[in-house]
Amino acid sequence: MVSVALQHRVEQFLYREVRLLSELRLEEWLDLFTDDARYWMPARETVDGQPDAVSADGEMAYFDDDKEFLAARIERLRSSLAHAEQPPSRMRYFISNVEVLEVNDDGLDVRCNLLVYQSRLERTEVMYVGRREDRLRRHGRQWRIARRKVILDQTLVPRTMSTFF
Repeated sequence: MVSVALQHRVEQFLYREVRLLSELRLEEWLDLFTDDARYWMPARETVDGQPDAVSADGEMAYFDDDKEFLAARIERLRSSLAHAEQPPSRMRYFISNVEVLEVNDDGLDVRCNLLVYQSRLERTEVMYVGRREDRLRRHGRQWRIARRKVILDQTLVPRTMSTFF
């Protein structure tokens, strides 16, 4: 069990983070990551009848980025080279079931459910459903995301996925 105060601070941090994503304030969102952050979304598949199988570390992943690569992705989205995002999508992020799983000297392990709604040019709508597993680390008086693992429930994703989770 964690204190109500700690649970509240973690939730407020994550709510602010998804608000920045929903408002496409991506540079501010990136500032919430540590310099040595890892942002990883392994591929998901049903293996031997087990629907929760995800690719192992070092195997196929949709994303396996560090902070520098995330910054490059944001820069590309802001340029005219990201044709799939001209004009930018309308985004809305929802998180729920925030759990602080572990507290230690290195930070917090936090897990939450995720729903992302994306609308493109009044023609295309996509929803992503899954969970995030984060390692939060103290940076002064603030939290920073040191590691993010995103596990989507769906196995089929759009070919031009340019969404951050």
